[in-house]
Amino acid sequence: MKTNLKFTVLIAFMFATVVGLAKEPKLSSMTEGPSNSLIVELDSKNKKTALKRSENTKPVFRKKGSRLFLNLLNLDGKDVQIKVYDSDNRTLFSEVIENESIVTKAFNFESAHEDRYTVVVKDGKNTYYDYIVVN
Repeated sequence: MKTNLKFTVLIAFMFATVVGLAKEPKLSSMTEGPSNSLIVELDSKNKKTALKRSENTKPVFRKKGSRLFLNLLNLDGKDVQIKVYDSDNRTLFSEVIENESIVTKAFNFESAHEDRYTVVVKDGKNTYYDYIVVN
């Protein structure tokens, strides 16, 4: 009798778990890497499973000595705003790049004063930061 009761409870628990998980309409997973993030979303509404994939490309900042190189793949063609600030939050450089699918920029800090500089890149709703220290 106890074995039947345990077995019945186990089957009921497994059935409740399977039914509870089957009613979940969406499952999302997001991974982030050094240069982009990938969002995979499964949608199981109306007994159909749809796979949506969107990739957000981040800019690549590369430092070489007192130089900073910026590369951004802008497939959406959005306006890209680039600004450089010093440690007192003063704007030292500002540029808006329009209708470019590949944005490249090089910053030379060799003759700059000793300070910590912030490079800000905005492409639509996303904002990215990188820092360079000049000694």
